[in-house]
Amino acid sequence: MYDLTVPHHIHYLVLAPDLTILARSRGLDRFVEADATEVGQEIYEGFPELFGCEEVLEEILAGERESFNLQGITRSRDRDTNLYIDLYFQAYEKSEQTQNALILFVEDVTPKMALEQTLVQATNETKLLNSALTASRNYTNRIVTSIADALIVTDTHQIVKTINEATERLFGYEKKELIDRHLSLLVEDGDRIFAQLQKQIAHYGELNRNIEVTCRTRTEAKITVAFSCSLIQIGSENEARDLTLTPEIVYIGRDITERKRTQKRLSAQYAIANILSESSSLETDTQRILKAIGEILGWDVGELWRPVVEDENRTLAAGNFSAMPPLGREDLSPHSGLRRVALWTNPDATVSEFIQITETVVLQVGMGLAGRVWENGYPQWIADLSGDTDFGLDSAAMRSGLRSAFAFPIQSGNEMLGVMGFFGREKLPPDEHLLQMMAATGNQLGQFIKRKQAEAALREQQAKSESLLLNILPKPIADRLKEETNTIADSFDEVTVLFADLVGFTEMSAKLSPIEVVEQLNAIFSEFDRLTECYQLEKIKTIGDAYMVVGGLPEVREDHAEIVAEMALEMQVAIAKINVAKQQDFKIRVGINTGSVVAGVIGMKKFIYDLWGDTVNTASRMESHGKAGWIQVTETTYQRLRDRYAFTERGLIPIKGKGEMKTYWLTGKKSSKTLNQ
Repeated sequence: MYDLTVPHHIHYLVLAPDLTILARSRGLDRFVEADATEVGQEIYEGFPELFGCEEVLEEILAGERESFNLQGITRSRDRDTNLYIDLYFQAYEKSEQTQNALILFVEDVTPKMALEQTLVQATNETKLLNSALTASRNYTNRIVTSIADALIVTDTHQIVKTINEATERLFGYEKKELIDRHLSLLVEDGDRIFAQLQKQIAHYGELNRNIEVTCRTRTEAKITVAFSCSLIQIGSENEARDLTLTPEIVYIGRDITERKRTQKRLSAQYAIANILSESSSLETDTQRILKAIGEILGWDVGELWRPVVEDENRTLAAGNFSAMPPLGREDLSPHSGLRRVALWTNPDATVSEFIQITETVVLQVGMGLAGRVWENGYPQWIADLSGDTDFGLDSAAMRSGLRSAFAFPIQSGNEMLGVMGFFGREKLPPDEHLLQMMAATGNQLGQFIKRKQAEAALREQQAKSESLLLNILPKPIADRLKEETNTIADSFDEVTVLFADLVGFTEMSAKLSPIEVVEQLNAIFSEFDRLTECYQLEKIKTIGDAYMVVGGLPEVREDHAEIVAEMALEMQVAIAKINVAKQQDFKIRVGINTGSVVAGVIGMKKFIYDLWGDTVNTASRMESHGKAGWIQVTETTYQRLRDRYAFTERGLIPIKGKGEMKTYWLTGKKSSKTLNQ
């Protein structure tokens, strides 16, 4: 009733308006389950893809639409094989034997789909390959022409074959200016460097090396370039189709000038900090700092300029930092200026004329590089000295081969302390980072100098205080007093005490002015102080025209009596010399005694180191009961000295508070002949 004739690869189903199956062809089992397309069943059992297509199918039944198809529907035959079918819907014309119906044609398109997939895959692969080749070509072109690093290809003799745009930008040459030129046009000391590369190629047959070289641009600017050097084989085919290989050297270079400058700046900072941390003296440190900056940063001359002020009131040495008072920029007047006080030069630089001129010149405010820095108070850079008409020493610098310079102020706050400047034989563009670093270094040096000045002033003040303290107290006692808060008192079993008095000085002073009295007494006691220091005795005090000294304390020594005796004899000689010089007739009366004493410090605000005990009182009695021009000693002292010194016995004399005592006159030292007897 619905028998249709179709090709073998096409199958059909006849569907009622309600989409139930009215008839079917054989062979559909390949695509659907056998029981899913039985007559009477809905089409959805075998073809669930038709859900939602009801309206379209109704339009075909109503004659509003001719056909409808679904293509590329997949059916799985087994795990590894897929079948592909296309579905076509068409109206079935109604007849006397049949009702109005739809015909669903099912076409097996598996071979066609396989072929299409193969073609698509091949096409895609071709496109991918072409895309990869294009991308590779473009990538290679970008590397060669647009790489940020310079790329230079040469033959094995360093003759340039090609370069990229980065090379043109870096060195300032056009491509045509470098092609077929030797690479040494760009590289300083190139002959030596390339000779080493040739040796490596000759020895190993290859080249793989990294080098850092100094190069020159077209404008003669000096830059540092890090090159990666590789030997490659370039292939080409000749007419005979034989493959030949031509070795070439590929240089890939990167400008590392700023990196090297940064490293040098950091090294200079570290060197300066290290010098200041190990500071010995400002003058020595200044010389070391000039040398460190010059050598590390590659300059040829380093100078320090200091203000020198000369007028009727003061003349200050420019090089003495510690003696320099605070000076501002306004303090430099027509009677003052800047002088060069420190200098460092590169031993390889011939700058003698420039050095001779700067050694004698005095720069006024605004004159020369140092004068301008002093005037403005901030660092300055001269990229080309030949074009700097305001530079006072430009002609001398140029004749000495110097081409560029920079200088920076040394200051602490608003106080200017000096100017440090450097000159070089290269034309160097301004380095703002270096100027900033040097400005900070100038402040660091200024603070360091001020600290050193404060330390020097403190040491000077401490030295004065120490000197004053030592004029009052023996050094061991002064040291103890600094550390101890307790009362200082010591007992000494045996010392020798000397009292000396200027006879008639009180009466004579009545005839002199106060200044003359002090001058006369100071001359005598200063000589006594010299003798005290010479014999390592301890001066205790002066009372009017009396002088007291002791031997054997605060440090115990066995020869205390001998050195006091020597002191007494020398005092007589000193008085005789003073009398001749001053045309006076001074005489001294000296008394000496040996025994035990108590020594200590008394007073809270005005310290005094004094002695107590009978030994002291007796020594004072020896002086007061003596005679002008004589040295009177007790029996105790006589027993200690009689073997080496000459005495005259005075005999028994009444001593206040002691009764009668036997005393002696010390007349001198025994001769060597007498000692031998």
